[in-house]
Amino acid sequence: MDQRGRLAGKSVIITGCAQGTGEVLSRVFASEGAQLILGDVQVEKGQAVADSIGEAARFTHLDVRDEASWAAAAELSATEFGAVDVLVNNAAVLLLSPFDEIRREDFMRIVEVNQLGPFLGMQAVLPHMKKSGGGSIVNIASTDGLKGMNGVAAYASSKWAVRGLTKSAAIELGRYAIRVNAVCPEAGNPNMSAAFFPGQPDLTDVPHQMMQKILKDPRPVAPGSRLNDIAMMALFLASDESRSCTAADFVVDAGLTAGWYQEGVPSA
Repeated sequence: MDQRGRLAGKSVIITGCAQGTGEVLSRVFASEGAQLILGDVQVEKGQAVADSIGEAARFTHLDVRDEASWAAAAELSATEFGAVDVLVNNAAVLLLSPFDEIRREDFMRIVEVNQLGPFLGMQAVLPHMKKSGGGSIVNIASTDGLKGMNGVAAYASSKWAVRGLTKSAAIELGRYAIRVNAVCPEAGNPNMSAAFFPGQPDLTDVPHQMMQKILKDPRPVAPGSRLNDIAMMALFLASDESRSCTAADFVVDAGLTAGWYQEGVPSA
């Protein structure tokens, strides 16, 4: 563990660690000195991530829909590392479907993972954060929680809910020195649904294409490299550098939600 890192001495729970944004979050946080409890329902992949990080990481099977799973993860952090200082609610599933073809059971699965999961996690860590005198909760929302888009009605509605949960919890928990913020990325893990909704389209290259619309990046950008930008924002919110930040949305979208560039209109 890096004793000089931005998260040195902090115990962090990260959900959805097995792939995509969660895996990158785990590696970035570890590089900054965090002690990690990594959770996922994909046991082999999640354990492999923890093993590759080393002694600073512990893996636990964590179904974010299940209160017992959450209680076990929080207790593991307290037992292994003495506290729960930071919670990163990252686990999520995405369903791409025409509005009139979304089945009730699929809609509810999105709600249970994306909305209920963060709520249960926040409840589980609250006693530990109160005991230690504060903490930081980082909810990974989405720009789909700031706007609408075709094909993502279930996912977008769950991410709008995460933003409301974030603000309400921040107001209520601030008296305990617990900060609650949301990160709203445009380019998270585009294939997060693969393990849960087989047959979804491959969107690997889509995030980079979308995020070039406003803010051009002349550098070669490998697929998935945008995930590091999300992790760095979450790192800031997990660290003491953001001690005055709570109840806020931190957007990582290269300006995409600001509006659009209208061709044919005079401009620079």
